[in-house]
Amino acid sequence: MNETVNVILKRRSVRDYKPDMITEEELNTIVECGLYAPSAKNKQNWHFTVVTNKDKIEEMNRLALEGMERLGIEKEDNFHIFYHAPVVIVISSKIEGYSEINAGCAIENMALGAKAMGIGSCIIGETRYMYHQANKADIDRVLKIPENYEHDISICFGYPALEEDEAKPRKENVVDYIL
Repeated sequence: MNETVNVILKRRSVRDYKPDMITEEELNTIVECGLYAPSAKNKQNWHFTVVTNKDKIEEMNRLALEGMERLGIEKEDNFHIFYHAPVVIVISSKIEGYSEINAGCAIENMALGAKAMGIGSCIIGETRYMYHQANKADIDRVLKIPENYEHDISICFGYPALEEDEAKPRKENVVDYIL
């Protein structure tokens, strides 16, 4: 099977990480994969905030969990939105057409690039709950989100602590061909 197709079919969301930091070269390659994602009209209207500081990751986790609690969203005891991964990348984008789709392309490129290097990832939507606990301007300042940009989504990275599971069955009857 083609190596690229194999990476796509084998990628899974990892929810248990070794505490070891990925290398600087690996991290830079993951970011570069995101930067080379396609974007509508080649706008490249994304911004990546790379967080490797454990205290900042814990603060982000705390704020998101408090925001979830404020909204009445239940979670498991000791839940950590980043699953204790050593790297988190927050993706924000300029508020304009197709920006969220562009961010989605970038995040998937990063996830696939990481998988190709043996690094696990998990796309995290819960970081949006930070904004339900703290002032938006304060969060944007801490995450270095540029003016006129909005938080889209986050992704965490690290070396998987466990072997990855087999893919869950795919839904049926979701494809139609018009020939």
